Amino acid sequence: DADCAGRGTSTVCAVRFLEGAPAPGPVDVEALGAARVADGWRLACQAYVTTRCTVSLASATDRGAMSLLTHGDAAPTAHGRRRGTGWGAAIDVGTTTVVCYLVDRSMARQAGVAAFANPQRRFGDDVIARITYAHEGPEQLRRLQSVLVDAIDAGLAQLCDERGVRVDDLRAITVAGNPTMLHLLAGVDPWQLGVAPFEPAFRDTFSASSASLGFARCRADVEFLPLVAGHLGADAVAGIVALGLTRRSGVSLFIDLGTNGEIALVRDGDAVGCTCAAGPAFEGGRISSGMPALTGAIRRIEIDGGALALDVIGGGEARGLCGSGLTDAVALLLDAGAVSASGRMATPGALADAAPACVRDALRCGDAGARVELAPGVALTARDVREVQLAKAAVRTGIDVLLGDARLAPEQVDDAYLAGAFGSSIRAESLLALGMLPAVLRGRIHPVGNVAGVGAQLALEYEERIDEARQLGRTMRHIELMLRPDFEERFAANIAFPAPGGAS
Repeated sequence: DADCAGRGTSTVCAVRFLEGAPAPGPVDVEALGAARVADGWRLACQAYVTTRCTVSLASATDRGAMSLLTHGDAAPTAHGRRRGTGWGAAIDVGTTTVVCYLVDRSMARQAGVAAFANPQRRFGDDVIARITYAHEGPEQLRRLQSVLVDAIDAGLAQLCDERGVRVDDLRAITVAGNPTMLHLLAGVDPWQLGVAPFEPAFRDTFSASSASLGFARCRADVEFLPLVAGHLGADAVAGIVALGLTRRSGVSLFIDLGTNGEIALVRDGDAVGCTCAAGPAFEGGRISSGMPALTGAIRRIEIDGGALALDVIGGGEARGLCGSGLTDAVALLLDAGAVSASGRMATPGALADAAPACVRDALRCGDAGARVELAPGVALTARDVREVQLAKAAVRTGIDVLLGDARLAPEQVDDAYLAGAFGSSIRAESLLALGMLPAVLRGRIHPVGNVAGVGAQLALEYEERIDEARQLGRTMRHIELMLRPDFEERFAANIAFPAPGGAS
């Protein structure tokens, strides 16, 4: 389940040698810290055993189940013309997670849902890593496609079995996802998405038989929803369709905060969008104590009664930080003065007298620099803060560019919709404290859940919604941030955090 393809940037494969530990490498020290390395911990992907040894490792089942988001909001709308009857499915293929919905099209009713971690994560935690791996050769591309197809096939078969539906009765499947995920599902090399000008091999909606894609159980027509351009994909199209943003007047921001962040500005029916390489930090990746939203992940942090109060998934001992806990932690430290606007973490002796005692007590300073001990074995480091700065700067730069292109000020935005698992679990106040969103949007921020999945369902069920998706794919304008001459300057200006209580 490691998400770094053996590059040593994840700690999921960490094991403890009780005897015969191999000599640690710099990757071990950087990922695990000097103290854990001295205690016998190593990254299994970096360890070469040459002598007899004894290793202690936790069972894979100890990691628990990932907390996955399957529901989403949709705009109230009159029912349109049905696209068909019988059983169908809608699939939202994300870089990190996959959600499958079983749909009774005769009743326009969701009959069941299954969600699981994208099995491609073992080949890389972001789209660029998977693009690179897929381009190594036909076998690598086939492997990425087959592990995804097999997982979806099994998920749909299980859903059908649970609902007493024959898997052969599935007649139609619609799929939403970012461009890289849809290329890999279709078995198309996504290499052009990894190099300028980042052009997908296909954009318009198309259908393929499930058998041609490698499904063993399902026998259905698989319809790929349209892409826009670059890394702006069918998941954004489906989300905007679900919320009915192009059918509304006024100005709306649509933000899907994932590894591949997608942002759209919709103004009186016209849509323009961009994508930002936020990276995996918001999903626990590349963070020293980061982890997905599994049992043991800290998902909320606040000060309660003078002590750090941790909300841990599953209610047991804290084992790491997921994205929402990470942003809460940095926002709390900013407010306490333990992290400066530049991102510098204070040392214990340099913290202001007015700072909360619980924060002061949690500060540590060692050979690896300053860190904050949130729980036994769970810390936030200065490097982690930097990862958050880079991720939030990417998102904020995308928002600023879209608003500037439309000659709009942030205060002219009527509503901002946060889509996806991370966007729906994070506190709006933490986003504002980090400066990821303009401060003037306070009170206008709405978490909407997995609207990409909802949009895929609507496109499966109604002619009007699939037509709307096709039209949006053709007309939505795309801004490629990386090709803008002012991108690096804007990005650098957004790295700093706003001063606590200040405007941003």
